[in-house]
Amino acid sequence: MTVIEHVTGSTVKVALMSDLHIGSLHTDYKLIDQELKRAKDLDALIAINGDVFDAILPGDRKRYRANNLHPRMFTAGDDMIGESIRWAAEILQPYADRIIMIGDGNHDDSVARFHHIEPVKHLCILLAKESGKSISYGGYHGFLHFRMSMGNHEKRGYGHYVIHYHHGAGGGAPVTKGAITFSRAQMWLEGVDAIWRGHTHNRQAGRDGKVFFDKGKVKLENRVTHKDVLTIRTGAYMDTYVGTTSSHLMEFGRKDNYGALMDGSALPKGGMILELECTDDQQTNKRELVVNSKLTI
Repeated sequence: MTVIEHVTGSTVKVALMSDLHIGSLHTDYKLIDQELKRAKDLDALIAINGDVFDAILPGDRKRYRANNLHPRMFTAGDDMIGESIRWAAEILQPYADRIIMIGDGNHDDSVARFHHIEPVKHLCILLAKESGKSISYGGYHGFLHFRMSMGNHEKRGYGHYVIHYHHGAGGGAPVTKGAITFSRAQMWLEGVDAIWRGHTHNRQAGRDGKVFFDKGKVKLENRVTHKDVLTIRTGAYMDTYVGTTSSHLMEFGRKDNYGALMDGSALPKGGMILELECTDDQQTNKRELVVNSKLTI
């Protein structure tokens, strides 16, 4: 289980991204660049929750089609994986100073299983080497813990915000849009403020409530607390239904992507911006630092 700690001030913004699928002809590379630039303009940190790479290689007899790969992949010859890593580094390097975590997805993990190379881990190393800043390798799942200070934390302590991230698994859940996944996670996860998933290429968010009974508190009125748990599913950066009618793609002989062939629905693209603000809650008998959240889709 990966645990990533990040200490920050009283406010922080985080661009949450997943499912970039670098190497695919169906990826909207302009949107990736736009959202990375938005993160920089907002002075936001960046976290990426898996499927950085499309990595559908000729050995994948289930999904591989030559005309679904970006032409850049063919220029690499036998080094498609290496070229994917170099391309991802080119895209992300200008923003490496604000990337705090890059995790694995099922596409990335398939490279490790069948080709014995960890592409996301190599990407983190390459970005760190080029930028001089360490970037945490998030693995497939873990906790992202923000410790937020309002100054003089030795006296006042920290405000805490914990995100449980997991790239995701299973099918696309076209009817429920993955709501059952969050309900299940709420049954076994404790102490988290947000649950973040990717994988299904849906883009949605919501809030669930939890009631806690703290048996360690002496006064009855302080034992029962209510808190919101944010549920986040970031979308992919892929077009499902475009076909060969787009002029910039006709020269590649492009077909609709794998999702379209499986009769999947068209899905909204892109990530989200999470804003956190640490405040001093003076309503309780014991003054505590409380972290409030706001999500921009």
